[in-house]
Amino acid sequence: MSVICICLSPGLQHTVSIDTLIPGEVNRLSEVTVDVAGKGVNVCRALQRLGVGALCLAQGGSNADEPAALARLEGLDLRLIPSSGRLRTCTSIVEATGASGHRVTELVEPSSTVDKSCVIAMTKTVEDLLPSASALVVAGSRAPGYPAGYPARLARMATESGVPVILDMQGPDLRDAVIARPAVVKINLAEFVATFLADRFKVREHSGALAETDVSPDLTKAITEVSRDFVTSFVLTRGAKSTLLIRDGSMRVLPVPPLTAGEVINPIGSGDTFLAGMLAQLLKTDWPSTWESTPMEALEKAIEFATACAQSNARTARPGFLEGSFKAYSD
Repeated sequence: MSVICICLSPGLQHTVSIDTLIPGEVNRLSEVTVDVAGKGVNVCRALQRLGVGALCLAQGGSNADEPAALARLEGLDLRLIPSSGRLRTCTSIVEATGASGHRVTELVEPSSTVDKSCVIAMTKTVEDLLPSASALVVAGSRAPGYPAGYPARLARMATESGVPVILDMQGPDLRDAVIARPAVVKINLAEFVATFLADRFKVREHSGALAETDVSPDLTKAITEVSRDFVTSFVLTRGAKSTLLIRDGSMRVLPVPPLTAGEVINPIGSGDTFLAGMLAQLLKTDWPSTWESTPMEALEKAIEFATACAQSNARTARPGFLEGSFKAYSD
């Protein structure tokens, strides 16, 4: 049994390190790494590094040979569906800022349009793999060419086959897909508000109500009201602040152990490793056969391990990677 990870916007991730980025000047880099990435790819990578059988389905492109070669080199089970266009390249600029840790600037290219034949082949491949799947993860944005509602279609295919689904997306795609009764929706609080409460809380991720250490009573009430409309568990991360677990109008606030600024190198991919850790912990139980009635206590335990995974990723420079020593203290 394998976890199927769907990545509808894969690409190459360049992570470059520099002491200080000076705009308008020549900047010489101290280190450069290149990885195949995208949210679904990162989830798959972290699952495999946690010893969970997983594969990732994504579209290819005119430059697909490079990500395919990188995946083979690290032992990542990446299956690229042929498509034209070019897979995007995203760049993380990691600056060392002394005692305050690191500052990361992310440059994100747009995704190319996928071919209709790729969409058809992707759907057929998922259909063929579902009978042997332990879970389906659909994570990240949807490249142009995938039709509106496509993530929801994949989620329905899985739930109708009895396969639990975890979603990590936002906006219209999430509003459509959550109706398919996923087991868990894992996003950050800002994404939840932008998706379901944008008309009531017009704030940015690091300002207003979303920046507060404690979730305000008004925001708590709004979140729990939304949760009553859907048959799923919402796991809302808040960076270094507490994680929220919400289901059917009930919310639990789970603490996040503090990290010093100097410990954090690059947080990119931490949400993906959080999802992978949560799923890896759930798969140790009978969750695949009881996911429609998962006890909140089981989710709390999974979130505790997920948090450790996310923090391990933040201590590394590359997306979806865990510290080399992590496995030793996570068993």
